[in-house]
Amino acid sequence: MLNTLLIDDNADSAEKLEFLITKYCAGSVRLLTKATSGQDGIAAIAAHKPDLVFLDIELSDMTGFELLERVENVDFQVVFTTAHEQYAIKAIRYSAVDYLQKPIGREELLAAVARAENNPAQILKEQVLLMAQHARTKSLLPEKIALTTSEGLTFVKIAEIIRCESDRMYTVVVLKGGEKLMVSKPMGQLEEILEGNSFFRVHNSHLINMNHIRQFVRSDGGYVVMDDNTTVSVARNRKDDFLELFSKF
Repeated sequence: MLNTLLIDDNADSAEKLEFLITKYCAGSVRLLTKATSGQDGIAAIAAHKPDLVFLDIELSDMTGFELLERVENVDFQVVFTTAHEQYAIKAIRYSAVDYLQKPIGREELLAAVARAENNPAQILKEQVLLMAQHARTKSLLPEKIALTTSEGLTFVKIAEIIRCESDRMYTVVVLKGGEKLMVSKPMGQLEEILEGNSFFRVHNSHLINMNHIRQFVRSDGGYVVMDDNTTVSVARNRKDDFLELFSKF
C-alpha cells in the first residue's frame, strides 16, 4: 500500500484526482491528505513521510520543482501532474520522472500507480537538480539527461552521446569512449526527448548525433561514418532532410 499525498492548488483537479484514486486505486493507494500550496505541501511531506506524491507543476507560491528543492529529504516517489507548460514536461522527461497530463484519465492513473508499485525507486537529488535547472532556464538544450537502465539511473552529458540504436523495446546508447548503455525506452521516446539537440533519425533503427559525424559517403545509397567508426545507412526517404541539416554543421 502506497501512502500518498496530493499537492495541487486547483480545487477541481485535486477533487477529480482524489475521486479517481478513491474509486480505482483503493487497493494500492492510501490517500493521506491533500495540500493546496507549496508551503503546505512541504509541511505535509514532513508530517506524513509519504511513499508517493502526486505533485502539480505550477503551484500558487512555487513550482513543483522548487518544492522538491526545498524538501530536506526527498525519500519518496513523485508523479507530476500538469495541464500545460511544454517546457516543464520536457524537463521532467529529461530527468526520467513520471508525469500525468491533465485531464487525468482512469487508465493513465492506473498505469502510473502500477509503475510506482513495480519500480519503487525514490526520486534522486540529481533528478531534482536537473529538472529545476532546465525549468528555470526554459532551455530546450539541457547539458545532461537521465537514462533508465536495468541497474538504475545513469546521468550522461547529451554532447557525449554519439548514436542510439534500436533494440526492440530498448535502445542502445553509445557514448564517447566506447561505453554502451542499454536504456529501458524504445527509440521513439528517446527521439522525442532529444529532438532539438542536433540529433537526427537517419534510419528506423538509428538516431545519430550530428556533431559526431566523421564522414558522409554518397555511394552505396548514402551512409555516415560516426566518431566510434560505426557506419550507419541513411534511409532514402530521409536523405533530403538529412542533407539539409548536415549542411548546417
